[in-house]
Amino acid sequence: MSGYTISVESEIAHLRMNRPEAYNALRADFWNSLPDTIAELDKRADIRCLVLSAEGKGFCAGMDLSVFSGGMLEPNSPAAREAFYYLARSLQRTFSCLEEARFPVIGVIQGPCIGAGLELAAACDLRIAASDAYFRIEEINTGIMADVGALQRMPKILPDPVVREMAFLGTKLSAGRARELGFVMSVLDTPELALNAAMEVARSISDKAPVALSGSKAALNWARDHSVADALEWSARTQSALWSTADISAAITARETKSPADYERLLDIKMIGET
Repeated sequence: MSGYTISVESEIAHLRMNRPEAYNALRADFWNSLPDTIAELDKRADIRCLVLSAEGKGFCAGMDLSVFSGGMLEPNSPAAREAFYYLARSLQRTFSCLEEARFPVIGVIQGPCIGAGLELAAACDLRIAASDAYFRIEEINTGIMADVGALQRMPKILPDPVVREMAFLGTKLSAGRARELGFVMSVLDTPELALNAAMEVARSISDKAPVALSGSKAALNWARDHSVADALEWSARTQSALWSTADISAAITARETKSPADYERLLDIKMIGET
């Protein structure tokens, strides 16, 4: 009932949204379950990368209307507005969990990627699109401000004037234009080719040193939100903790012998009391 399936093969997790009849609009069960799903994957030492894709003609049409018709909290009093704040924060965590995971996340987009769907895509580390994909900040067309990541993440990826045009006018950003501006890394002719390309990228990522991948993602996210000086300080301290002479040696040996590198694996994340 969550609106997606999860599979794992060769250390690559694949989350596939499976409501094509509704253009994968996000129901309440999706919003409530995704953080726990990603947290469980994040605990596993064998997950090197996550590919996030969707069935059907569209990646995601945003929040499902059933969420609004199911008794959305009305902020019509001080107490209700205080509670609404925590509701908004919980919705934001649904997408923030993707960038907080220690593995890279690749989004595969076809057709409409609008509203909350765009905010989901923006939380991915990399995006690969089919040629028919387009992106739109839909909230402005429905009388509300986007509030779960588009206005915060997209200005870090796209030129500010482009994001402002999308935010104020609700205009489309085509796949080709998104590629020119760096929002997507490549554009393929069909969704199937885009998914194949994403899987190939995921396999390449999974060949890298796991500790270096986790550290690189964390460093990029930290640098995005802090000054260069602060990010360099963070990087120096983190590198001193993550430096692995064994992994460097494994990389050199693999290059010389043209064979897979034998890197140190990550450990499963354990909670207190777990064995």
